[in-house]
Amino acid sequence: MKRIISFALSAVALLGVYACNNDLNKVFDPQTPLVEFQPAVVNAASAGRTYPLLSVTNSVTAGNSVTVQVNLLGRKPGSDVPVRVLVDPSTTAAASSYTLSNGGVATFSTSAPNSNTAGVTLTVARATSSTAPVGNLILVIDSTSTNFKPSRNYMRVGYSFRQ
Repeated sequence: MKRIISFALSAVALLGVYACNNDLNKVFDPQTPLVEFQPAVVNAASAGRTYPLLSVTNSVTAGNSVTVQVNLLGRKPGSDVPVRVLVDPSTTAAASSYTLSNGGVATFSTSAPNSNTAGVTLTVARATSSTAPVGNLILVIDSTSTNFKPSRNYMRVGYSFRQ
């Protein structure tokens, strides 16, 4: 009985050693970096969604601005990398209630070689009334570029605010 147990434990230990994949070079494709939203990385997905829905406070007297950070994962190319941030068609916020800086383009600049972050400023207008409906603005990283690929899990982030 002891031999059977020791044989089984040895077999499990041997399988455990061979099951490990020690090839750490497969984490990133060095030819195509990934791009992701930082708020999507650090915040949990909202109920019923695959992305976080964050609240932006605004009132009838003042609007608000939020910088949406975009991260570049992997090797930075030798030239500037512009990343378009698009508004998802499922957005319920009126287009007149917000603006994105630089036309929604975040640029990873070669003039900052040690920085793999860029940002787009979201400016929310003041609310029309204190009982105005809440609108949701969903931002998506453009996936048509050949310079990068959007991260599947973190390519979308949402903001809610009074319109």
